[in-house]
Amino acid sequence: MDLGILNTIIALVVILLVLSLLVQAIQTLLKKILKLKSRQIEGSLKDLYEQVVGLPNPEPQPALPRVTLILTTVKRVLGMKINLPETAADVFKNKVVDQFKNIGRKTLWGNAVLDSLSKDDLFKVMGKLESEDFFPDYVQKFQVLCDRIEDLRKAVDDITNDPTLRGSASTKIAEIRSILAPIFTNVSAILEGGQVKPKVLFADLLRLGQLDFHGLLDVLNQAQAAIAKETEIANAAGNSGEVAALQKLSSEFAEVAKLLGDLSQKFVDATTPLRNQIEQVEVWFDTVTQSFDERYARHMKTAALVISIFVVIVLNANFFNVYKSLSSNEVQRSLILDKGPEILEQSKRATVQASPTPTPANVQEALAQSREEIETLSSTYQGFGFSPLSMQQLRSFFWSLGLITAVASDDSGKRGAWGMALVEGPENVYKWQNQTFGQWWHSRKSDVTALVGWAIMVMLLSAGAPFWQDALESLFGIKNLLRQKSGTQNIEQQSGTGQPKE
Repeated sequence: MDLGILNTIIALVVILLVLSLLVQAIQTLLKKILKLKSRQIEGSLKDLYEQVVGLPNPEPQPALPRVTLILTTVKRVLGMKINLPETAADVFKNKVVDQFKNIGRKTLWGNAVLDSLSKDDLFKVMGKLESEDFFPDYVQKFQVLCDRIEDLRKAVDDITNDPTLRGSASTKIAEIRSILAPIFTNVSAILEGGQVKPKVLFADLLRLGQLDFHGLLDVLNQAQAAIAKETEIANAAGNSGEVAALQKLSSEFAEVAKLLGDLSQKFVDATTPLRNQIEQVEVWFDTVTQSFDERYARHMKTAALVISIFVVIVLNANFFNVYKSLSSNEVQRSLILDKGPEILEQSKRATVQASPTPTPANVQEALAQSREEIETLSSTYQGFGFSPLSMQQLRSFFWSLGLITAVASDDSGKRGAWGMALVEGPENVYKWQNQTFGQWWHSRKSDVTALVGWAIMVMLLSAGAPFWQDALESLFGIKNLLRQKSGTQNIEQQSGTGQPKE
């Protein structure tokens, strides 16, 4: 069976896979240098803040001039500083990014880089932010709460120091103190001179909401029941002084119960807005993340298309020329087929390689690996016998257009030359000369053919390296199957009939 057509197709797919891997390597290098994914994540943090906090829309700003807008976009892509007024979302994003930088998620030059962002990591970082970023009026609400907690602390201390307190009531008040101790400690962390600090960490405020009021009231009821029982015993014994002291102690317990009831409401008023913000983050995180994934995928497809155009033009990967060369040059086709398994293995390694957590060391290493891979793939393509565009070809194209060079005229004033053409003279010496309209038109037809060939190659590369990897594996499988079938037929031929031609 003649496998020439199949071999040509396999060689063409190998070329497409090499170019797709080259596009992928350049895209990876640009992503690392320009921090494209990190910028997208930072933008998503701003979106998340605006959705969660729900700030009113700012007054519309006057539109920037077109030139300024273009320069701002270029600066943003290149990572240059942009002098624009910061919004609340910008401040929040910068603080989150700074926190990630502090835990090592930065480049060798100290710039933050976020290749991924999990919900748990975001919550941990948010806990280190100042509360005013999410709850601007927290000072007033938490000041009222802290005042009630201080009143409760004083009332519990008074009961503890009362000499009448004894027995099971003393045990219960000790239990109440142990339950309230963490709250008293947490309150001390956010107070300064009896006033709530102007800058308190988000996590410190959330800790105040962790209090079991029902458990406290149950313990308090048990203590009051114990005091009521002791009061009955003192009444039976006719000890009026002890009865009065126990009644006073009972009223102090009633005051603590009242403070606990009031404190419960103050806890709700102060901590509910914070917890609502946390719930909003949980609700919107997945939605914003999905939007980020979709936006990032679109941008990467656009970037891959632009890079594909650049690679195809620079390497002069004209589909028609490539196919013609492969179908007519058996030596070149065999060279590419022999290189096919190695390129396929290289593609698999590039596909399964996972991106490590960004650190200064492995970011630098990834950049070096990407540059090395680009050089290897580029030299591989040229090693197959295909020549990139040369400066001589580019100059010849522009001069042949007739836009740069003057158009010559004959004696009657009619156009006699259309641009310049590089032609081969005697002894294989090339020289420039005026070209006729027919030569100019022939050049334009060649240019259109080249553009169509480049466009077809760009469309094929847009399928991506994984697609051509799977296609190459399938083609190799078909070829092996055909070989096995041909071998079986050869064995089954009768003696003297000869061998079928493959």
